[in-house]
Amino acid sequence: MIAESEDNMVYIVGIGPGNREYMLSKAISVLEDADIIIGFKRAIESISFIRKYKIIANNLNDILNFVKVNEDKNVAIIGSGDPLFYGIGEYIKKNYEGNISIVPGISSFQYMMGKLGKAWQGAHLGSLHGREEDFIKEVKDNKMSIWLTDNKNTPQVMCRKLNKAELNVMMYIGENLSYEDEKISFGEQNEFIDKKFSDLTVVVIDNDYKG
Repeated sequence: MIAESEDNMVYIVGIGPGNREYMLSKAISVLEDADIIIGFKRAIESISFIRKYKIIANNLNDILNFVKVNEDKNVAIIGSGDPLFYGIGEYIKKNYEGNISIVPGISSFQYMMGKLGKAWQGAHLGSLHGREEDFIKEVKDNKMSIWLTDNKNTPQVMCRKLNKAELNVMMYIGENLSYEDEKISFGEQNEFIDKKFSDLTVVVIDNDYKG
């Protein structure tokens, strides 16, 4: 249940792509007021400017167990992007019955499309981060698709699948979005088939490309 009350609260806070400049002021104020902040390593590192007690979790079950044994405190769970867009929010909502308040964040998709200056209504939004989707079918069925990747479903793997399906598309690959080492590459899939990228990227595929 999502509620606002005087009782202790679990806050699920989206911190956007990671850079402080893209964190909502509401998110920062909630984190500054929390008793404890818990999240995965990269997210915790992104809020080094907040002087609160922080816990680095290894998996979602760690976070859930920690919340359950600290119900007498206001706990903030942080996650990159938006917590209800392929984020931690849905898992916590399904497995925790206490008071929950969700603070949205800017998703990596929003950030990436803003950098590209491309409208993205109507695009297929998919995730290959710790999950499988019918990647080729969605690329074929949509003029534009946007994907989260991981260290298994990498841009290189995507390129090989596109070649096997005899598709010719334009790809935009965003690495370390919003950080100082941010890099956005673009070109046809053959340009990236042997190139290595960061484990977590956002990939935009333009299937309406006439190359």
